[in-house]
Amino acid sequence: MYRKALISAALLLCACWGGPKQREVRFFTWGSYDDPAAFEEFEQKTGIKVVVSRYASNEEMLAKFMGGARGYDVVVPSDYMVAVMARQGLLQDLEKSKLPNLKHTDPHFLDLYYDRGNQHCVPYLWGVTGIGYDADKVKPAPDSWAVLWDARYKNRISLLNDQREVIAMGLQAAGLKADNHDAAALAQVERRLIEQKKLVKTYVSDNMEAVLMSGEVDISHVWSGDVNRVMDDKPSLRFAIPKEGGIIWQDNLCIPVGAPDRDAALAFMDFLMEPRIVARLVEKIRFGCPNKTASELLPEQLRKNPTIVPQDAVIKKLQWIPDPGEAGQLYDRLWTELKAS
Repeated sequence: MYRKALISAALLLCACWGGPKQREVRFFTWGSYDDPAAFEEFEQKTGIKVVVSRYASNEEMLAKFMGGARGYDVVVPSDYMVAVMARQGLLQDLEKSKLPNLKHTDPHFLDLYYDRGNQHCVPYLWGVTGIGYDADKVKPAPDSWAVLWDARYKNRISLLNDQREVIAMGLQAAGLKADNHDAAALAQVERRLIEQKKLVKTYVSDNMEAVLMSGEVDISHVWSGDVNRVMDDKPSLRFAIPKEGGIIWQDNLCIPVGAPDRDAALAFMDFLMEPRIVARLVEKIRFGCPNKTASELLPEQLRKNPTIVPQDAVIKKLQWIPDPGEAGQLYDRLWTELKAS
C-alpha cells in the first residue's frame, strides 16, 4: 500500500510539472548562418532540442562571456577570437575521440595559427574577403584593391563596417601584409583610408549583398558567401580575389567554459560535421566548405568555386588577420579617426 501511494504521488507530481524536462543544447551563433531544418533533424535523431541565440559580431559575443554569461553549450568564434577566448580561459579542451566526423575535415583548415592541434575548436565554415562587383557596370573586371580608390566609382562603393577588415584591406592595398601592426604603417594606411572615404557611399556589414543587389553601389568590399548567395538572382554580380592577396577567415565550433551539457555539445558538434549536413549548409548559405567529404556532395558549380571548395593556388594568396594584441589601441584610434573624418 505504501509503495502504491509513492507511485501515485510520483505520477501526480509528473502530471503537475509536465514530466521530465527535455534535454537541450544551447547554440550561440551568428545571425542567418545555419539551417533550422538541420536542428530539427538533430532533435529527431537524439531527442536533444537545439535552442539558438544569436550575435552580430565576435566582440559582442566576447563581451557577453567576459560579463559572466553562462548557459551556452556551443559557440562559433572566428579564428582570431578563438585565440583571444582561449587566453581568457573561456574555452574548454575538446575530446576529439567523441568527434568521429572530424576525420572528414580538409587539412587546409586544421592546426591553424590560432589553435594549434585544434585543442579548443573544430572548423564550421570559412570564407574570403574580397571585391564584389556588378560586371555590367565595372569594366574592366577589377583584380586589385586599387579599384576602391578609383574616382570613376565615387559614391558607388561600399566598405565593410568592420575595423579589422577595413584596416587589413588598407594594409594590403598599400602593398603591406594584413598582419602588419607597425605604427608608421598604420599611420600610412589611415591617411589612405581617409583620402578614400570621399568615394565611399556607405560602410555596411549586415545584409551587405543588398546594396549590390539593389544597384545602390557597383563595388563592395565584401565577404564571399554574401555575393555567392545572390549571383543566381542577379547574374551580373561577380566576386574577385585581389592580386594583393585578399583575406581568409574561418568560423569555428567551440565549447565554452560553464557549458551545461558537455556531452550534448559534443554530439551536436559532431552532427554539424556530418558530410551530408555540411553540404546542405554550404549549398544554402554559400560560404566555404571545410569538409573534404562534403565537398564531393556539392553541385558542380559550387565545387568549382574557389571560395567554397579550396584550391591550393588561391589559399596560398590569402592572408589571415590575427588579433592585433597591444596594437589594438592603434587600430581603435585609426578607426575612430576614420569614421570622424
